[in-house]
Amino acid sequence: MGFSAVLIEQSGGLIEAHFSIFILLSVLILYSDWRVIAFGGLVVALHHLLFTWLQHLGYVHLYSGMVGSDHNAAHGLAELVACLFMHAGAVVVQVAILGYLAKVLARMVAESQHVSHFAHQASDGKLDMAFSAQQHGLPAVAAIITMRDQVASSLRKTQQAAQSSHGLSEQLFAAQDLLSVQIARNVSQTERISTSATQLSATTRETAHESEQVRRLAETAETAVRDNGEQMQAIRSLMRTLEQQAKQISSMLAEIDHITFQTNLLALNASVEAARAGEQGRGFAVVASEVRKLAGNTQDTAGRIRDNVTLIEQQVQEGVTQTDYAQETTQRLIDSFEEVAGRLTGMDSALQQQNQGIEELESSVNEMHDALEVSNRSVNEAHQMAERLSQTADVLLEAVSGFKLPAEDGAHASQPQSLALSKALSKA
Repeated sequence: MGFSAVLIEQSGGLIEAHFSIFILLSVLILYSDWRVIAFGGLVVALHHLLFTWLQHLGYVHLYSGMVGSDHNAAHGLAELVACLFMHAGAVVVQVAILGYLAKVLARMVAESQHVSHFAHQASDGKLDMAFSAQQHGLPAVAAIITMRDQVASSLRKTQQAAQSSHGLSEQLFAAQDLLSVQIARNVSQTERISTSATQLSATTRETAHESEQVRRLAETAETAVRDNGEQMQAIRSLMRTLEQQAKQISSMLAEIDHITFQTNLLALNASVEAARAGEQGRGFAVVASEVRKLAGNTQDTAGRIRDNVTLIEQQVQEGVTQTDYAQETTQRLIDSFEEVAGRLTGMDSALQQQNQGIEELESSVNEMHDALEVSNRSVNEAHQMAERLSQTADVLLEAVSGFKLPAEDGAHASQPQSLALSKALSKA
């Protein structure tokens, strides 16, 4: 303003020189402070007032066509005052417009600085920067706050989902470990049953062979009666052994029933847990359903085996009765070799049927063993999937933990750092 005053004075009040005032006042808008522009306008006003008064006194002559105090002072003073008010009005309008623009520019600069500061904090993962109520009134800052809250809400949901996935994977690990133990027990049981069935089949075949020999001996000679009695005793012993083994099979079948019940219950629990897991547990739900079906098939197979074993026990008991009777009537066998031979033939047929039933039992047990192996592989695959799910949840938790999120109700909270920045911007 001083430069403009000197320029106006040196140019003798040339109107073009007055343009520098408006130009330089416009430059002051860069301060983004209406007070600087108002002070410049005040300097211009004092300059006009001073030089108008000096021209009135006759010390200077800036306004051509206007007289000073030496000729018609009253008329000259009125012209000077009118010129002063005309110039002052133009300056006041310029100052008012520039002051308003400076306030708008200051608000825009403040918004950009707030946004820049928040962006710098957010680049370090700090999303908990709070804003004052005054800052909430700035449109750009309000938009940033809304975006920050939405991002924080999404990160919280992501963190909760990762924690939930991690917890579900831990529960899945425990359920799979328990299921693996049960499957291992079932495999062991089926192996023992298969071994017993093999032994029983061999014993049955041996018994059939002995029965055939007894029949031939009975047909050959009367002198083999005593040997036949000894063979009957051996057969009786074998029958008792077979009866004991049949009882053991019945006991094993009861144990299989208990195992299938526990397996079915475990599969049901696993299905419930898989349903709670939602989409992540769908694969395991299929495995649990297949295990439950396998348990039902195993129970049905065990029932059929029990029926066959019951039949075997009945036939064995009948064989024991027959051998006892044969032992009591050894002395009468001389007259009844044909009857004995016929009975032994019937017993041989029964033993063949028994052997066939045992072979079917062994085949069923082998199928059950294969099914359990398949189930075990499926459980291992599910365990690997759960392990990958847990690793993914850990990676997600680690990524989310790098952000410092604001409190749920902390969007309107005030922090010293934010307030200090606001005060600094208001003073700028």
